[in-house]
Amino acid sequence: MCLIGSFQNTSARRLSAKLRSLFSKPLGLLALSMIAFAAASAVNAAPNIDGRWRTPDKAVIDITACGSSPCGKLISFRPLDGQKMDTARDIRHRDTSKRSRKLVGLTVLWQLAPHGNLWRGRIYDPRRGFSAAATLRLLSPDQMEVTGCVRAVLKICKNETWIKLK
Repeated sequence: MCLIGSFQNTSARRLSAKLRSLFSKPLGLLALSMIAFAAASAVNAAPNIDGRWRTPDKAVIDITACGSSPCGKLISFRPLDGQKMDTARDIRHRDTSKRSRKLVGLTVLWQLAPHGNLWRGRIYDPRRGFSAAATLRLLSPDQMEVTGCVRAVLKICKNETWIKLK
């Protein structure tokens, strides 16, 4: 038993000496810094929000990668009275030149960038015809809080909880 303990202490001392030698050099300190930064980044990284999400109004938004950041496209919704989903147009958009756009496939979330444990970007609401600053925060793997804020005289925000579809 004493022999094993002695061997472990000798091995630990050798390993400790090698680590001290490695991290006493500039390159070793750089490696240690990179490891610490990667570990801290992983803890504070924005969560993966990819997938299909149902809004309280029963619309479905598909969030996937669009280049280097995620974006969300409208893939199904309850159309306004007198319209059909596959032919519905963006008739309430404030910019009249965009009112002929089809709603199916329309990008409604864009410019999403990670900010700690959430995402920030822009969101478009075709029911109201305007875009707003957006914040997306996972409440659980199956629920996401989406907040849209516009600034009129005051900052006005609305929260919704979206449910992830399986």
